Amino acid sequence: MGRVSVKMIAERTNLSPGTVSIILNGRAREMRISEETEKRVLEEARKLGYKPNIYARRLRQQTSGKVSTVIGILWPSLYSSELLVRFFDGLHSSILEKNMDVEIVFKPYQYTQLYKIGEVFRDNFYNGVIIVGASDADMEYINNEKTLMPTVFFNRQSDRFSSVCLDDYNVGRMAAELLSARGHRRAGIIESNLLMKHLSMRKIGFLDGCRSYGVEVSEEHIAQETMDVPGGKRALKKIFATKEHPTALFFSMPAGMINGAYEFLHSKGIKIPEDVEIVGYGDTITSELLNPTLTVIDLPVQNMVIRCIQLITEIITGQVDKPITVFEKTNFIFRESCGDFSTKWR
Repeated sequence: MGRVSVKMIAERTNLSPGTVSIILNGRAREMRISEETEKRVLEEARKLGYKPNIYARRLRQQTSGKVSTVIGILWPSLYSSELLVRFFDGLHSSILEKNMDVEIVFKPYQYTQLYKIGEVFRDNFYNGVIIVGASDADMEYINNEKTLMPTVFFNRQSDRFSSVCLDDYNVGRMAAELLSARGHRRAGIIESNLLMKHLSMRKIGFLDGCRSYGVEVSEEHIAQETMDVPGGKRALKKIFATKEHPTALFFSMPAGMINGAYEFLHSKGIKIPEDVEIVGYGDTITSELLNPTLTVIDLPVQNMVIRCIQLITEIITGQVDKPITVFEKTNFIFRESCGDFSTKWR
């Protein structure tokens, strides 16, 4: 049997579609429909496996101004639960502090496979969406999709849609400047094996910065690996197999890598920060639990989420009618793996 409709239930109960619709929408008592009729309709709906079209219902309600704005958060399989907690904190603060009439719906998708939930854009399931963690393939898909859905990218740049992000090139240069100021002349970079534009810009920024500040980064001190513990171990094994190993490392996207890197260094008796100083990107609970704790360039998730909600709301209400890119500022969080050198970084 295909999709069960209100009309089908009406035919089976010898009632008008209008009466059936009122009952299915929970308004039987309000419209003084008898309990017996209500029970008959609900029983028939249950037997047929009727599922209400909540999106059509929302659309009707919004037309009459009776329901809050619904924003979809498209969340990739690749992102950790730690980031989700910080993301949720930003949503919570933004919506409650500004008393916004907004509902949030989380819609997961497989990384690189945003096209599999294309109905979100084609059928206008939400008033607007915030897309998190899109791959280059996902970006290409949505940029070519014919949709009028108000859209904001979280930490990705798009020519067609608005975004709230960091300047990835500058993030790399910040790491290089810190390591130079700490007196290092040989450094290495560990990056994800995911070939993505924003990660490439972070790497280019770091390498350009190192050249500008006189820090050598040889090809053998650049490691590209999987974002997990084994990947971190393999990356460090490669780098420290060289004759002259670097005295500082930048993890451009640490995730699980950093745990493997620490395990390798500890097993070889290489001390942090005495023998090698380390800077990571993006703060997590793990950063504070490592021994020694990890210095990072922070991804200001909460601030970025607040700005995303503000921006998507402005787009939905027509206050913003052209794509804009908002660059959020970032700062170091200094811990034991790499120290401070100036109040400039505070």
